[in-house]
Amino acid sequence: MKELFTKREESMRPLKYSIVGLIILMMAFPALGAQQRARLPQSAYLKSAKIALFDKEPRLEEAMQLLDSMLFYYGPAPEAYFYRGNIYAEYATRETDPKAKIEKYSIMSANYDSLASSCVDEKVKKDLKKDCKKLNDLADSVRIKYWAESYNEGVKSIEKLDKEIGSKVSEATDSVSLAAANAEMRAEADSGRNYFMIATAVDPKDYRAYEGVGLVFDRTKDVDSSIAWFEKAYAVSPDTTAHLVQNIAYSYIQKGDHAKAIEYFKKFLKFAPNDGNTLFNIAICYSNLQMNDSSVSYDLKAIAADSMLAGPNIDIGQYYLIRSRVYSDSMQYYAQQEKAEEVKKFKAMRESLLDSSSSYFAVAAKLKPDDAQILEQYGVAKLVAGHFTEAAEIYQKLAELEPTKKDVWVSLGDIYVQEQKFKEAIPPYEKATEIDPNDAEIWKVLKDIYSSLNMPDKAKMAEAKMAELKKQ
Repeated sequence: MKELFTKREESMRPLKYSIVGLIILMMAFPALGAQQRARLPQSAYLKSAKIALFDKEPRLEEAMQLLDSMLFYYGPAPEAYFYRGNIYAEYATRETDPKAKIEKYSIMSANYDSLASSCVDEKVKKDLKKDCKKLNDLADSVRIKYWAESYNEGVKSIEKLDKEIGSKVSEATDSVSLAAANAEMRAEADSGRNYFMIATAVDPKDYRAYEGVGLVFDRTKDVDSSIAWFEKAYAVSPDTTAHLVQNIAYSYIQKGDHAKAIEYFKKFLKFAPNDGNTLFNIAICYSNLQMNDSSVSYDLKAIAADSMLAGPNIDIGQYYLIRSRVYSDSMQYYAQQEKAEEVKKFKAMRESLLDSSSSYFAVAAKLKPDDAQILEQYGVAKLVAGHFTEAAEIYQKLAELEPTKKDVWVSLGDIYVQEQKFKEAIPPYEKATEIDPNDAEIWKVLKDIYSSLNMPDKAKMAEAKMAELKKQ
């Protein structure tokens, strides 16, 4: 107990002490009324409280009653708040119930805040404020001690959830072991959450403990609670917690609320206005909201901020490729109406979009040359545009990356057929039949090519295979 009066590490910021005063008023008045004691001098209350506190066996309740009476009769006094805070700190350390412990630490913190406020209150007599620096220093050291103890225990819980219990959950092989691991996770999460919440009570102005509660909820997949505590942490320190803004944004993505994610990603841009990844994340969120023009706008900003990002180039490539389909439909419609000029106009628009699509896919493919998905979309853009030679080169590369994917070989064969290169089309089609010998459509195409190139034996073989498949 006595060490509460001997330590100091850093200063703190003052708060109003009206709440503490109200508590004192409610507690002290009935006690005094019942005892009908005469009003003592202010200094007598304080001296008597100190005697009770520093006795061999500290008489906490007696000291608290004396301090309450002093504040009730004479108003704010720094030293009275200081000792009240220390008494509640002692009560908190003795408490075993987490909720009660948090409540007592909250009252401790409120008294220390009232100490700081009374030290700058012009209505408080100067002689009562002569030890303010020392008292504030000591109060802060108490906060630091209990905050650090609780916060560090909370961090240990998160580490245990991540490194030990999380593995038990993921590696559980039966329902019994899984249930046991989940129960252990819930128990450890409750423990860690309580430690962090105690830290928030000890020092409500330190965002890290609020963030800790959010991280515990994150580990237990409670996204809504995680977001709520991350937002509390951000509210405590909005100007210095860039990583918190990102955590909140990603949590909203996890929840599926892309509009809120955009809101927080934009807040993060205040910390890093040229962060390409954040700009790209905003673009993705807009895309998920079907706000494609806004998505492309942020994709372009992301590319301007970081030219090495493949993602925004892929997005814009897809955007132009999808838009080109509208003009393909229009071309088909006007072709049926035999309106050649309209067909020509929409064809020019489509080709412009396909060229734009191809140019962005080309950049993405250069940045990620071994990404099959990029190459496939790049190849489609070239193929639809009628650039068969370039499309063939792309699909040849794609076939090297995905040699067991039938559709890649079929597409390569189709490209050669479009170019009237029937001999070159045979190897990719035959490769496709090796991968899937039961695809009758490929055998039909091969039969026609074999026949047109005067390869009767192979044509008969293809026809026999088609007949065999027809019987199945």
